[in-house]
Amino acid sequence: MLLQLQRYNVNIRQTFWLALLFFINANSQVIQWSNPTKLKGGAVFTKVIAENKDGIFLLRYRNRFYSKSVVLERYSHLLTLELTKTIDLKNARLIKLYALKNNFMLVRSSYNRFNQTNQLIAQFYSYDFKTQGKEIILAEAKVLEYGDRGNFRLRISDNQHYISVLYSEPSKQNTIIINHQLYTNTLQKVSQKITEFPANYMDFIIQDFDVNNKGEMVMLCNQIEAKRRTVIDDKHSIFVFVKDSIRDFIISDSMVLKSSKLVYDRTLDRSKVVAFYGYKNAPGIEGTLFFELNESLTKSALSLNSFSEKLIADVNINDRNKGMVSEGFSILEAVPRGDGGMLLIAEQKEIATEDDIVLVNGIPQSTSKNIYNFNELLVLNYDSSGFIDWHNVITKNQTTINDGGYFSSAVVFVGEKFVQLIFNDQLRSTGDVMQYTIYNNGVLQSNKLLKNELENVVIIPVESKQVSSNKVIIPTSKNRRFALLKIIYD
Repeated sequence: MLLQLQRYNVNIRQTFWLALLFFINANSQVIQWSNPTKLKGGAVFTKVIAENKDGIFLLRYRNRFYSKSVVLERYSHLLTLELTKTIDLKNARLIKLYALKNNFMLVRSSYNRFNQTNQLIAQFYSYDFKTQGKEIILAEAKVLEYGDRGNFRLRISDNQHYISVLYSEPSKQNTIIINHQLYTNTLQKVSQKITEFPANYMDFIIQDFDVNNKGEMVMLCNQIEAKRRTVIDDKHSIFVFVKDSIRDFIISDSMVLKSSKLVYDRTLDRSKVVAFYGYKNAPGIEGTLFFELNESLTKSALSLNSFSEKLIADVNINDRNKGMVSEGFSILEAVPRGDGGMLLIAEQKEIATEDDIVLVNGIPQSTSKNIYNFNELLVLNYDSSGFIDWHNVITKNQTTINDGGYFSSAVVFVGEKFVQLIFNDQLRSTGDVMQYTIYNNGVLQSNKLLKNELENVVIIPVESKQVSSNKVIIPTSKNRRFALLKIIYD
């Protein structure tokens, strides 16, 4: 009798935990769809811009250069199309579209044929797509060659109080001139600084830059030394623009940063450099580099963490990397942790070109195709000291031809307790959309988010956006029609 009672209690506990697990999974996310529509006109690419109290906003465009005309669309929170506006760029190129607190700011680069310069022009729009005020010229640069639209770059501070404009020009001696301008969110100019650096214009590469809530700008650069078009040396540095001064910090002149980015830490209100590093004339990636400045932006600290043998063994590598992690890995997302650590999500990808000769009506013709391979995802969780807590490797193996990898890669959602990685599954030839959940302790779970046997759905990761702490919006091709997918996590 006692044995039967124990078995009964065990069965009750198992049933309870199974029911609880089902309840958690069933209520962990809500999926919403818009009505599938057939896209008309040439604006076939779609990017999610934002969601706020006025609705969900999309940008449609014709090509990757954001030229000719673009289309703004507003959807309701229930994913119903409400409003559309076409904006003619008039031989210009869209540089940025910011969703501010009360309006949009559209920034374009336009050629002025009268004085032969490129002008950076800003225009405000309401969330009803009505123009507000007049156009404002933010910057003007010389045209270097035919078709040049300038190398203007913009960043907005986290509190949306400052807008940083950065562009470069060659001097008469062919050295580089950096022009930095700081504006308020109403486009009142705060400061302007023009600085000439003793480096060749073509050899000084601005890799990334950021502006904090105080209006201080940080610029990540790489200065290369080339001989007969071959890079023989490079030096990675940080430049800090603070009021009237410029401070520079050398990150390394002996290592090579294979993939690097500036990561803004909202808690500290400053950016740090995160990179995969290796050594000159050596294949593969050695480990992860962290470089950060102190609060006063006067001192720097460098931390290196080489990959362990277990991590290298877990990653699918090839022979030419000689037992190291592939150089093809690049940082997809870097998320600062609340305790000072960092969560990195990297992706291994490569582009191959295949040439062939075919006979057309007996005449040989050469053909070429680009093959895009998006392979493993690598998730690395580092503590505040720069040491790795845990890692995960996810194999997806996406291969496409002549599409720029538009449907490849993965959507990244960062929540308080977990990270979601969503991608089109080609590995098992099912065409399903997979979702991998990675919890803060490194536990990994996977499930089929969308099954292809029910509907033919392909997501577009590069155009998606996490619009809040619990929502992500993803453009999709659903039964060969455009549809928006919204996922709400509890």
